[in-house]
Amino acid sequence: MKYSAKELCLIWLDSFLGLEYKHKNEIYKMIEDKSDIKRLLSSAKDYIESKIGASEYQTLLSSANNGYLEYLLDGLNKRGIIAVTIDSDIYPEKLKDITCPPLVLYCKGKVELLNSESFAIVGSRKSLPSSIGYAKEFAAAIGKAGLTLVTGIAEGVDITVIKEALKSGAPIISITAGGLDHIYPAANAEIFNEVSKSGLAISEYPPEVVPKPFNFPIRNRIIAGLSKGVLIVSAKIKSGTMYTAEYALDFGRDIFAVPYSPGIESGAGCNELIKRTAILADSPNDILSYYNLNTEEKELHLSEEEQELVSVLKNGSLHIEKIAKLLGKKVYEITPTLSMLEIKGVVIKSGINLFGLTI
Repeated sequence: MKYSAKELCLIWLDSFLGLEYKHKNEIYKMIEDKSDIKRLLSSAKDYIESKIGASEYQTLLSSANNGYLEYLLDGLNKRGIIAVTIDSDIYPEKLKDITCPPLVLYCKGKVELLNSESFAIVGSRKSLPSSIGYAKEFAAAIGKAGLTLVTGIAEGVDITVIKEALKSGAPIISITAGGLDHIYPAANAEIFNEVSKSGLAISEYPPEVVPKPFNFPIRNRIIAGLSKGVLIVSAKIKSGTMYTAEYALDFGRDIFAVPYSPGIESGAGCNELIKRTAILADSPNDILSYYNLNTEEKELHLSEEEQELVSVLKNGSLHIEKIAKLLGKKVYEITPTLSMLEIKGVVIKSGINLFGLTI
């Protein structure tokens, strides 16, 4: 993978795990000549030290060389990771306006999915069997409609959405809360690897980063940010899934929620969202119709009598009496068949007892 000077600067800067996001972002904006980082660091020594401390400054300065950069790139290449920086041409525009857009997305798989039309499906790790059923049903229908499915990698709803996408061949993006070397939960590392082969696996952290509890709610802003809409399948009032919902609301994304009976803890968050602004979704059609999507391929099932009548009309419109004569039947015998073909949209009545095909 060939990177520009701007991209290389961000990959270099993002590798310093001790730096906070705000400091990385600020330092990056200071570097006008991205190909001469060391000169900038030297000229802005006092200012940068005041922000990150003398020790971190010295680490940056000593690593501002081609040798360290080649080491970073070699590590990414060996892992099959593509670094998509905020200055990359393929960085999704929809992420640039969210809270603290990731400076780098570490990607394995089909990076073109970053700019596809996407829809997120998320829910609790501990969900009712009925909720898991909803997740499968919605994932199947939305994936079939052509939208890229977006989710995390947790047990419960996330993993159900991923399995359904992999089974059906629907495009899928899964976002983890740690580096790509450390998938959590570890039990899902194998299926996450499958996502990287047929879909897209993403992290905003360098591969060696071990996930911490606070990474998970932060990660959820990317799930919401990448998607045009978000479906909450299940959620407790206080949960990581509700973080995703709040991000979706903040970013102006469409938000849908499955309704639950009172007293079901894993559905209380969904009901709360519906009370606020979420669109109630108890079937995939609630979402598909909202976006004017239709996954049903109309299969025309014609009876033997209907097929026979259609064959007579293939050469043009005919009067009902002519149709009856050609079929060797009485007019009243073919009238019910004609009516049924009209209902099915195969035949149209274009004049007084004049019938023709619509297809």
